[in-house]
Amino acid sequence: MSNEIYRFTPAQEMIHFMLKYSFFHKQVIQIPASITVKRKINFDIMQKALEKEIERNDCMRLRFMKKGGMKQYFEDSVKIGKIPVMNFKSDEEQEKFFTADAQKPIKFLKGETYRIYFYNTADGRNGIYINVIHLAMDAPAVFVFFADLLAVYEALEGGSDMPKPLGSYEATVKKELEYIDNKEKVQADKDFFVNYFKKDGEPIWNGVMGPEPLDKARIKKKNPDLRACGSFDPIHDKAELVKKPLTVEDSKVILDYMANNQISGECVVQLGMRLHVGKINHRHDDTHFLVLSSRRKTLNDKRCGGTMASALPWRIILPEDLTFAQAVDKLKTLQGDIMRHNNYPFITWLENEREMFGYSMVDGTSTMMFSWFPLEDDTMNGWEYEFHSYPLGRYVMPLYTYTMKDSTTGGLRFAYLHRTDSISRSDIDSLHDNTVKALVMGCSNPDITLKEILDNID
Repeated sequence: MSNEIYRFTPAQEMIHFMLKYSFFHKQVIQIPASITVKRKINFDIMQKALEKEIERNDCMRLRFMKKGGMKQYFEDSVKIGKIPVMNFKSDEEQEKFFTADAQKPIKFLKGETYRIYFYNTADGRNGIYINVIHLAMDAPAVFVFFADLLAVYEALEGGSDMPKPLGSYEATVKKELEYIDNKEKVQADKDFFVNYFKKDGEPIWNGVMGPEPLDKARIKKKNPDLRACGSFDPIHDKAELVKKPLTVEDSKVILDYMANNQISGECVVQLGMRLHVGKINHRHDDTHFLVLSSRRKTLNDKRCGGTMASALPWRIILPEDLTFAQAVDKLKTLQGDIMRHNNYPFITWLENEREMFGYSMVDGTSTMMFSWFPLEDDTMNGWEYEFHSYPLGRYVMPLYTYTMKDSTTGGLRFAYLHRTDSISRSDIDSLHDNTVKALVMGCSNPDITLKEILDNID
């Protein structure tokens, strides 16, 4: 065991907050994912590659304990034992097996940080599955794990030099904790977010299920001007993961616009979602989403595992007379402003928000969390791969959406993890369909106004 024991970083505190308020289902902070590759894998060599990966990737040696609060430390070495190799006779059998594992809690306080399987698919391909506690890896860290593992495998298989070393997550942990102790920096970041929200007054709740929850809260509290309502429910947390691929043709319109204008997926894709949400909520132009940012700034951060992602509040007002291009530019400017202050702890921001607007513990105005996963064809070092995620079955927030490029088709893939007690499948279908319509209209004709788009979506 390492001599150094660390408290949680702000990013980890956000993840632990979700666990703390999920009373019965502890799988809510796990990331279950797999890659299936066409190239034949020798699993004996892959076993050795995984053992080497654990030496290289220090977040895989991270262990957790309760000692005056949640703490963590890095082991010098970890023995993993023989990784099981699963042989699946059908796609349905494979999906059922990994979904069951995804929904089985990882006992992270008992030395289990992840579970790994190797597998053979029904059509003769090979793959690697990992289910990891979110305290040790975020989504970008999972991609780092897969990519580096394949690179190590290639080196062992070919007898070549090891790939260049990964970054140190322990160094990142130290840096994150130093920030928290720097009161001046923390105050400057707080001032930015407080001023950013105060300048336009209190935001308003706009959900993908329409205005009914806010309307009911206004009646219940006898306040017709109420702008926030409760969406947090630690009891009714049953969730469904809906995956929706987009056609290559429609995807190309969106991806070409992003590439030609050097605009990130965060800005473009969520604009379509915001337009749908605004349309079904009395055409409000004021929307407040949480956007999950990886916050990987330095070369060390970009090449290391661990969890650095943090939810950042993106509240923006988009008048209908703006063109699509102007709205994207406005989101791009907001992204640049926020990223300069993205170390600010999300849990602290929630406290600030409650204090500013007098919210209760369960009330707020943000109605979904969104992520753009920057997966590209070369993310896995040139290997042809298919990336899959699996449903947790439970979730704390009403809705988490994420979008990525499909390495197989070149199209876009959308995924919607939604709580079924408050958001129906038809709500998700409407969100997806209108998002795609808005994006295709806007990306193919950037001079179209938001009003014209809103008039032409359902």
